[in-house]
Amino acid sequence: MAWVDNPTRSGGKHSYTECASKGTCDRISGECECFPGYEGKACARQSCPGDCSGHGTCEYMKDLAFGIVYNEYYDGSSNALSGLGVGGKTFSQDYSWDTNRARACVCDAGYQGLDCSQRMCPYGNDVMDVIPGFDENSLLGMPGYGNEVAQVQTVTLYDADLNNDNFDGKTFAMQFTSKLNETFVTGPIMWDTNDSVLASYIEGSLKKLPNKIIDDVDVTVDSNVDANGVIIDVTFTGSSVQGKQHKLEIIVDKCEEGCTPRITGLTNIRTFSDTTLSTVEISTVGSHNSFECGRRGKCDRQSGLCQCYTGFTGDTCGVLTALL
Repeated sequence: MAWVDNPTRSGGKHSYTECASKGTCDRISGECECFPGYEGKACARQSCPGDCSGHGTCEYMKDLAFGIVYNEYYDGSSNALSGLGVGGKTFSQDYSWDTNRARACVCDAGYQGLDCSQRMCPYGNDVMDVIPGFDENSLLGMPGYGNEVAQVQTVTLYDADLNNDNFDGKTFAMQFTSKLNETFVTGPIMWDTNDSVLASYIEGSLKKLPNKIIDDVDVTVDSNVDANGVIIDVTFTGSSVQGKQHKLEIIVDKCEEGCTPRITGLTNIRTFSDTTLSTVEISTVGSHNSFECGRRGKCDRQSGLCQCYTGFTGDTCGVLTALL
């Protein structure tokens, strides 16, 4: 089908044309010589710029997920349990004639740009941002301090048999995606019917993720809810996870010998009810923000390091220095 052509009198478009109108025919070999940006037997598909620079894969539009803004990874549904998919909406949901032809780069973690050639830099809170208002009980006595609220994600898990004892002794895992699109999976988390014990297991597993990607987090568990559900509140209190974070993904599918992490899974998880559906929700948005280089520096796209403005330092330019 032609990428671009003139419509017919009846309104037809994208008729079959030689080399899809994006190349010329070699009359000796009978093969198409495609224009830059197109490839294939009949120049019928787009090529990706620079072959994604070796830092990504070239994917069809129908397989691309998209977020609210450029380079945002998010779960478009309220449910972030494994097996239901993650990554937001796809273009195939809004059908277009070229979903099987148009392609773009999906960059590896830590890279961005149309050709995945640019490094991403760490994200952090803008240290100069304060919350409107004044808290006289604040130890610092400064505007905004004492009023900050951390982001809270609420995980609700329901047993399909309405009996939470079915989870007892089984194992599951959690996956966290950083702002650089890196994914980290916890080790097996043993389910315990004691709320405080289960909370300690989850909290410890999240803090043990590599590179201190979650430097601090508070977890509470409440099993005294209706319809035999368990509510898990995860509060992101660490400085490296301030501001908007991607939803946690709860891995509940069985992962046996040769699989990592090896878990029994929560096989009775409820994922098919309108009122008692297992979900991951951002219950408290949080007052902090998350900017590249903390909005107090410039990202070096070659090294992936922040070049902080005068008066700021740190990986995300989140530390104030003395001004002389």
